[in-house]
Amino acid sequence: MRLKKLTAVALTATLTIGSLFTGTTVKAQTNSNQVATYAEDSQTTYPWSKTAQATTGDYIADSYEGVESGHVFESVTQERLLDILSSKGNYYIVFAGPEHKTSKATIAKINEIAKKDGITKIYHFDPYVDGYQLDITDEDTKFKGSRGTSINELWKRITELLPNENVINEYNGDDTLLFNYENTDAGNKINAYYELEDANDYNEAQATQDIEKVFRKGQENGQVAKASVRTDYEFFSRVYNGSATYINYNKGVANANRTGKAVKIFTEKDQNNFPLHQVNFNELIDLLNSNGDYVIFFGASWCHNTQAIIGSIAQKAKQAGKKVYVYDTTIGNQLTFGTGNDINIVTAGSSVFNSRSSVNPATGNNNISYVYGELVKYLGNFTTENNSNKNNSISYYPNGDVTAEATSAKPWEDGSNKSAIRLQMPFLIQYNRNAANPVTKNWLHKNKANDGTYTEYMLELTWVLGTKEAKEATDRTGNAKPKDGLSYVDFASEAVQALNTFFDIKETTNIKQPTTTNKPSQEQKVPAVTVKVPAKVTAKALKKSAKITWKKVAGATGYEVYRANKKKGKYKKVKTLKAKATSFTNKKLKAKKTYFFKVRAYITKNGKKTYSSWSAVKKVRVKK
Repeated sequence: MRLKKLTAVALTATLTIGSLFTGTTVKAQTNSNQVATYAEDSQTTYPWSKTAQATTGDYIADSYEGVESGHVFESVTQERLLDILSSKGNYYIVFAGPEHKTSKATIAKINEIAKKDGITKIYHFDPYVDGYQLDITDEDTKFKGSRGTSINELWKRITELLPNENVINEYNGDDTLLFNYENTDAGNKINAYYELEDANDYNEAQATQDIEKVFRKGQENGQVAKASVRTDYEFFSRVYNGSATYINYNKGVANANRTGKAVKIFTEKDQNNFPLHQVNFNELIDLLNSNGDYVIFFGASWCHNTQAIIGSIAQKAKQAGKKVYVYDTTIGNQLTFGTGNDINIVTAGSSVFNSRSSVNPATGNNNISYVYGELVKYLGNFTTENNSNKNNSISYYPNGDVTAEATSAKPWEDGSNKSAIRLQMPFLIQYNRNAANPVTKNWLHKNKANDGTYTEYMLELTWVLGTKEAKEATDRTGNAKPKDGLSYVDFASEAVQALNTFFDIKETTNIKQPTTTNKPSQEQKVPAVTVKVPAKVTAKALKKSAKITWKKVAGATGYEVYRANKKKGKYKKVKTLKAKATSFTNKKLKAKKTYFFKVRAYITKNGKKTYSSWSAVKKVRVKK
């Protein structure tokens, strides 16, 4: 994570804009009387360690000065970007990054103009895919995957889908490039673009004019082109339904020469209130630094085990009213997207940039594994199959310093540079940074020996499809082992059942209501559930924390505590507590800062939550 800007210097600008009709570059005139004030942060430590306080969970707003919540940007992974570039529509895309001087100078202005022009969506992609040093546009990069493949290969996959134009071919990762991208039956093109290569050349007046031209496809007084949007459902259904074809009719064994029909992991019935959202590394770190309970799913479209369970996770999450953030431990994957008449075809292959593979100091292969090492530091108490067996840990370079000594391969040994326990995919957790143990829930099978060991749910897609092989497979206690890596049926069923526990879903039995003999047509009335408001709410100031107390509500299933920085500001949930709770201490608050708290109770009946009204708001100024 990075902090917002603390210092400023004056900058001037030379900007470029692509013409709609000619595709040529037009140099903007410099106006020395109007300048912006931005400066690069001094970078003496790894940027993710620069977070001084909790973030909001909005990566863009947390990272850019002058950009607040409600902005037009959506940060996307490479996989999401490839989906957008290969989909029909008119898209606004910006290549930018919070650590780049050029982006610091321009992003707030782009957001301002976009909102004025009614643009609702600009897709934000950072070529520094770790937010720090993995610049995929760098042909001479020293960073390689486990197979010795350069991280620059990721940029090649992007440019293969973009028009062969100088603005793309000559792009550098620390430049800021905003462009209008149109994909139709006639082909794809970049209608107009704005590029800032040197922050010292920034001029606000000229930038305003040139950015406006992008939204008007290069025309001075043209009509603003409406932005196309790729929803989470459209992305997940296309990618997962398409990539699963790779192993369909292949009994779970990946083989490029044996493919079948598209697999419908997601259907139109999943579209409304779709709960899954893919995040990149930087977004995930931002979430892990923010307050709240987050459900995080480590999974990937190329992983047949993920394909097997992700549909059930989406269904259960929707039922529970939860949002699930999906993170792929690979830095880009091997998906190939179709174009033209084959636009919905997605071909899957195994990733060559899996950050969970240990670094090899001798060859330098997979020196990107530090990304995984930095990630799991936040998880702390997470439990995997590999925790107990001590057989699969990740060595990496702490802080991404490839000139330093790699970590030990034995995490149970003493020492400051412990390696990271390897988790398999799929892997589901609930996370709360303010909890004593931040990973508050693990989706794991507890082994029958009851010796503190666990088995991760590794499921095969063939089970989901209900194939003959899966139906005939013996259970885990039988003598016959299913061929070709198929899951045992009862283990798969257990995995889905365990999701009910994870999402606090109580299975209900449909009981037929008796009818009265004298009035058979009269409907049975169900008494409405009412919940009393928590009374006698108090807020006590403590050292960098605040203690909230209330009187127990009879019959309540639990309580929710919300906090805001202003009495009439935006309140965010900081804690959900069980029925017995009558207090909550909110720690890691800012000294001498004033906060506002309110509480509500709820009752869960037949899987449905009914809330009380809010308690009175309580003000508290935190002690030093």
